[in-house]
Amino acid sequence: MVTRELVENLRLAYSEFRVAFKYAPFSSDISIKMTFEHIERVVQNSMLLADNLELNENERAIAELTAQFHDIGRLWIMLPENSESKISDHAEASIEYLNNTAAFKILDETSQNIIIQVIKNHNKSHIPDNQGDSIVFYTKLLRDADKLEVWRSTSEYIKNRSGKPAITNDLNLSQKAVVTHAFCQIIIEGGIPNKEDLITFHDFIIFQMSWVFDLHYKKSFQILNQQQYIRHLYDSLPKNDHVIEIYRMIRIYIENRI
Repeated sequence: MVTRELVENLRLAYSEFRVAFKYAPFSSDISIKMTFEHIERVVQNSMLLADNLELNENERAIAELTAQFHDIGRLWIMLPENSESKISDHAEASIEYLNNTAAFKILDETSQNIIIQVIKNHNKSHIPDNQGDSIVFYTKLLRDADKLEVWRSTSEYIKNRSGKPAITNDLNLSQKAVVTHAFCQIIIEGGIPNKEDLITFHDFIIFQMSWVFDLHYKKSFQILNQQQYIRHLYDSLPKNDHVIEIYRMIRIYIENRI
């Protein structure tokens, strides 16, 4: 059972972790500010979904904590004291942070395991089959909340051309205004594309659009539809038969899930 006191202790641990990033050399890094904003919005999305799913207090607590710490590894890796760490995957880094946080160790073993496994799986291409029902449930919830925030962020970037998604820098994508036909074909044929298949920034937009097929809860589809995130992404793309067909497939899929 995750009590309110334990949740408050972990919220405090998160706040204390943030302190180091208020000072140089981190204070002027816009990507750090964006990461913290992303985390907070994913927490908000998770709580919105939790309310819709009518989760009890314990379930809400686990949903909140998985969201609160799912991306903290992106920041943990940047700290000087962790410079020699061989961990490169941000989910694994988030788990390393939690395993060394006193407030987290106070949680019961079952709750610890759920939170760790959900964070471990939140950025995978798919949810592993060998997970228990609770882990699968919270993983789906976090993945939905995460996607909704990334779609919002990318939509804002498309409209304002500021706050470029950090992943595009990591992938070194071409800014050439084309979509790769082979990449689109994977989606049209019902496959799941990989980040490694991305060539251009427009491929990245198509890639994000395809995340719809990994969305799980009706409320998530309702939010996605109300905010018109997919439409914003689609409008930014150069149009060809592949792009139009993918958008058609996605629209039908969303309508059927709503």
